[in-house]
Amino acid sequence: MAAKKLAEIGALVKEEDYSNNVGFSERADVPIEPRLSLQWFLRYPSVERTAAAVENGEIVFRPERWKKTFAHWMENLQDWCISRQLWWGHRIPVWYRKEQADALQKAETLDLTHRASGQIYVGTVPPGDPENWVQDEDSMDTWFSSWLWPFATMDEETRSKFYPTNDLVTGPDIIFFWVARMIMAGYEFMDELPFRHVFFTSIIRDMQGRKMSKQLGNSPEHMAPIGSDVRFDESQVEEGRNFANKIYNACRFRQMASTGGMQPLPALESLRPYHIDIMAKLDALTVQLEESYGEYRFGEIAQKMHEFLWSEFCDWFLESVKGDLRQTASEADRNRTLAVFDAVMSRFLQLLHPYMPHVTEELSARMGYVPQGEFLMNQTLPSQALLAGIEAQQAQQKVAAIYESTGRMRNLKFEYNVATRRDVIFVIKPAVSWLAEEIDVLALLAGAAEIRLDAGYEAPRGTPVAITELGEIFLPLEGLIDVEAEKQRLTKEIEKLSKEVSKCEAKLSNASFVDRAPAEVVEQEKARLAEWRGKLVQLTEMRDSYQ
Repeated sequence: MAAKKLAEIGALVKEEDYSNNVGFSERADVPIEPRLSLQWFLRYPSVERTAAAVENGEIVFRPERWKKTFAHWMENLQDWCISRQLWWGHRIPVWYRKEQADALQKAETLDLTHRASGQIYVGTVPPGDPENWVQDEDSMDTWFSSWLWPFATMDEETRSKFYPTNDLVTGPDIIFFWVARMIMAGYEFMDELPFRHVFFTSIIRDMQGRKMSKQLGNSPEHMAPIGSDVRFDESQVEEGRNFANKIYNACRFRQMASTGGMQPLPALESLRPYHIDIMAKLDALTVQLEESYGEYRFGEIAQKMHEFLWSEFCDWFLESVKGDLRQTASEADRNRTLAVFDAVMSRFLQLLHPYMPHVTEELSARMGYVPQGEFLMNQTLPSQALLAGIEAQQAQQKVAAIYESTGRMRNLKFEYNVATRRDVIFVIKPAVSWLAEEIDVLALLAGAAEIRLDAGYEAPRGTPVAITELGEIFLPLEGLIDVEAEKQRLTKEIEKLSKEVSKCEAKLSNASFVDRAPAEVVEQEKARLAEWRGKLVQLTEMRDSYQ
């Protein structure tokens, strides 16, 4: 058609065939054909103030690297096409003189002269004689409506309370469409910044790297993940599920120990080192989280809370105090431990609440940590530390020594194939005077039937030993293992490992391999050889100890 028209007026120079890549609509799957039409454009306001606010740090971006992207957008602005041909949205606030409407709407361009001459009317309030005007049928661009949000939805009282705000949380894919325009609107309409911090979340993509969307159908169901340009695999949800189960199980364990309400803390001086230690660690966690929040390190916050609950609280503290919750324990010991549990768990649920609000609300209500009928989200986190005014260093040093020695004792049992045995007996030549007070907990943690303290113990030759802060810890093997069978097992392992060491040594002595292989491969092989040699020495010593 275009070629025919040009030929008719004698303006056609030549015709050439060429291949064209035709775009297809993502939604309707039909060819996209461009068509010139009358659109309304807006020249961006307050551009210099907006760019300067981010550049000079009045508005802080986190991560900071997005400042460069923002600056690139601001330096390459074109006028904003604000009209859309949609059936919904804010109508364009433009009216045409009824008798000229058809001609005006078909015109190639309109400008301020048409407004000055009274041919068009522009305003947030319709003209006073609507019967003489025809309103433009186009709607505002969605982003245009969005930048007006705080001014269009809030009255003066509400706006004075919530605007300006402190933080904007959004995705980096709309750094210009949303963030820049919000800043412009703040300067233009309110003559002030709308916010002072912008935190950019990551964008969740599917395992193919595609951004999740309804059109692609690649979004997980019944959830809304949050992250920073990460590949999302639904199997990763299992970690969150397991963490939630861990919290539920810990609370259920406490309820099984006593169905009573929240226990008040006794005098802190009456608590055992394990009580002091876990409370001190929660106090330290609270400080760390406050620092991390100040730096917007939300992933770090989640990791720290996970580590505390899973490792420090469940794996160590609860295991250490199980003896206090048995039927044979005294009521005083039981109540003391339950009180510490309640003090720590109730405050931990408050710390966790921004991340898992549904779980924390339910458990806080079940455990009686909030008054009946009230919500955790309305509770203020106590400003005073659990151990305010109490020196915890000595107790924590004791607990650290107990936990470290427990690990060494468990390793001894594992190395000598008695890890699952509960009838083992350890003998300790103590190096600290207070060990007798904590021997029951040490035996519980190490899975030992008995721990004997004997400063003059003379261990039989070949008895496994570990040197710890608590002293020398021996594991007598008499009656625990078949010595001959164990010697045979170790001999086989030594032979197998010796072959691997020989192969590795031969490879590293081959000049061709060392010269041609990548440096990291050679270093990996050297590290493997060192590890195997050390293991070989260890196995040989274990076997020889049985002689």
